[in-house]
Amino acid sequence: MGLALALNSARTSLLATSAQIAVAARNTAGASDPFYSRKIANLVAAGGGSAVSIQRATDVALFDRKLAGTSSVAASEAVLGGLTTLQGTIGDTSDGTSPAARLGALNAALKAAANQPDDVALARDAVDRARDLATSLNNSAAAVEIVRMQADADLAESVSRINDLLSQFEAANQVVTRGTANGSDVTDALDDRDRILAGLSQEIGISTVVRAGNDVAIYTDSGVPLFERAARRVSFTPTPAFSAGTTGGAVIVDGVPVTGANSPMPVQSGRIAGLAELRDGVATRYESQLDGIAANLVDAFSEIGTSVLNQSTGQVSGLSALATTEAFRPGAAAGTAGTADLSGAKEVAFSLSLADGSAVKIVLNASTMAGAAADLSKVTPAELVAAINGRIAADTATPSLAGKVTAGLDTAGRLTFTTAAATGAAARLTVQNMAPTSGRMLVDVGFGVAFGVPPRAAGLFVADAGGSVPSGPFAATGLAARLRINASVDPQRGGDVALLRDGGIAGAGYRSNPAATGGNAFADRLRTLASLVTADRSFDASAGLPTRGSLQDFATASVGWLAGKRQAATAESNYQSTLLARASDAYSNATGVNTDDETASTLALERSYTASAKLLTLVNDLLKTLMDAVR
Repeated sequence: MGLALALNSARTSLLATSAQIAVAARNTAGASDPFYSRKIANLVAAGGGSAVSIQRATDVALFDRKLAGTSSVAASEAVLGGLTTLQGTIGDTSDGTSPAARLGALNAALKAAANQPDDVALARDAVDRARDLATSLNNSAAAVEIVRMQADADLAESVSRINDLLSQFEAANQVVTRGTANGSDVTDALDDRDRILAGLSQEIGISTVVRAGNDVAIYTDSGVPLFERAARRVSFTPTPAFSAGTTGGAVIVDGVPVTGANSPMPVQSGRIAGLAELRDGVATRYESQLDGIAANLVDAFSEIGTSVLNQSTGQVSGLSALATTEAFRPGAAAGTAGTADLSGAKEVAFSLSLADGSAVKIVLNASTMAGAAADLSKVTPAELVAAINGRIAADTATPSLAGKVTAGLDTAGRLTFTTAAATGAAARLTVQNMAPTSGRMLVDVGFGVAFGVPPRAAGLFVADAGGSVPSGPFAATGLAARLRINASVDPQRGGDVALLRDGGIAGAGYRSNPAATGGNAFADRLRTLASLVTADRSFDASAGLPTRGSLQDFATASVGWLAGKRQAATAESNYQSTLLARASDAYSNATGVNTDDETASTLALERSYTASAKLLTLVNDLLKTLMDAVR
C-alpha cells in the first residue's frame, strides 16, 4: 500500500467512524423519546474509502397498528368519560338517588297511605316521594344535556387540533419530500412527521399511503381525504344549547360529513368518533329512557273522568246539569219516582265507544226491553242496567265492545260505566247521545254533546301546560326535563294531599271517592295507584329496553342499561389500551433505541477510531521520515 493510499484510507475511516459515533450519540439522546426511531449508519464504498449512509429503523405494519390502536383507545375513552359522568351524577338503585330507587320509594309510600287512608301525614309523604321522583328525572335529564353539551364542546376542540396538526404535517411533509429529492438526511424529519400522525390518530381514525419521494397521503378510516399534497379543511359548528331532541352538528372533512346519522362515510375511531357516539348515540338513548319513564308516569297516574247520570237528580257528574230528563222521573209521585217510563213510543238511546274503535249503539224501548222489565212504565234502575249490559254483551261488531265495558250503579245510585282497563287507551270510554227515533231521550237532545266522559287528564304527574297526557305510553321527547307533580295536590303550592286518596286532582269531574264528605276510609284509589308501579305496560322500542313490563322494571332496566354500557365501555377501553401497549412495545422493539446496544457500539467504534488514528499517525511519521531523508 502506498503512503498516499494509506493516508486516504485512514482519513476516510476516521470520518466514517466519527459519523457512526455521532449517530450512536443521537440514538442515545433520543432513547427516551417514544417517537424517536433508531438511526442506522451504514458504511458504503466511496472514493477508495468508505462513507456513511444514514437510515432509520421502521416497520410500516406495526406503525399502522399503533395508529389504529391510538384511535381506538381515544374513541373508547371519550365514551367512557361521558358514561362515568352520567352514572356519577345519576347513581344506581342502591344509593336511592336514581329514578328507579325514587320510583320504589313512591310505591312504598302509596302502599303505606293505602293501609291508613285517613292519615294525612302518609298522604303527604307519598306526595313528597312523587316530588322526589320528578326531581330525580329532572336532574337526570339535565345531566344528560350537560354531557351532550360537553361532548359538543370537545368536538370543537378536537376539530381545531386536527386542523392545527394537518398544518404542521404539511410543513413536515414538505421538509421530507424536499430533503429526499436532494439527498439530505431526512430521518429526523420523518420522526417529526410520524409524531404528528400519532397525534392526529388520537383525534380521528386515519390511514396513510406512502407515495413516491417519501410523500404521504392521509385519509380518514372511512376513506375521506385529509391530506393529499395539501391539508383539507375540517369544519364543525358547535351547538349553542342542548335540549331533548336537539341534533348536534356534524364534523365535515373536505365537504363530507364524517359524523352523524346522515354521514355517507362516518369515521369509526378516534376521539371525534367517540364524542359523536356519546353525544348522538349513548346520551340520547338514555335520554329517551328517562322520557319513557316520565311519559308513562303521566299516563299511568292520569285520571279518567267519572261522567255518570244521577237517577235522582237527572244530572251528569262532572258536566253541566241537564235542563230536563224525561225518562227518569226524580220528581214524580211515590211509586214511579226514580224509574224510567219506556212504554209506548218512549225510549232511551245513546252510544258507547272505546278508543280502540269498538262501539255499540244502545236503544232501549218497548221493543228491545220486552221481557226485560216487569212494567215498562216503571223500569227500575236495576232493570235498566241489566238491559244495557245485555245490549253490550250482544255486540258482535269487529272490534267488539263485549266484555270491555260494564254498566252499573255506584253507592250513590248513579248510573256508571266502567272499563276492564284501569288506564291507557283502552280506558277512554265515551258515552254519546244519539238522535232520537221517537219520544224523549234519557239525555236532552238540545244539550248537544251532553253525555260524554271528560277527557283523560294528568293526575299526580304533569309535564305540559294544561295537564295534557301523552297519546299513548311512549317516550315523549323532553318529558323527563319538564315533569312536575300537579299543583292541586302539592301542599308546597297550596294543593290538597287528600286528592291523592279521593281523586279529582284534575278537577271535580275526576273524583273517585263516592262519598262527598267523610270518605276518609276510601283506600281503593291509593291501592290502584300503588299497583300502577308494578302493572304491565307498553314502552317505546326506541329506548332500547324491553317493550313490555312494569314501570319499576323499566326504570330498573334503565339503570342497569347505563351501568352495563359503562362496564362495556370500561372493558373496551382496557382491551384497546392493552392492544395499543402491545403494538407500541412491538414497534419500540423494532424501531426504538437500546441504550446497552448503543453503548457497546460506541465502544467498538471508539476502538476503530483509535486504530484509524494510530494508522494516520504512523503514516504521518513515515512521511516525515521520507521528507527528512530527501532534504
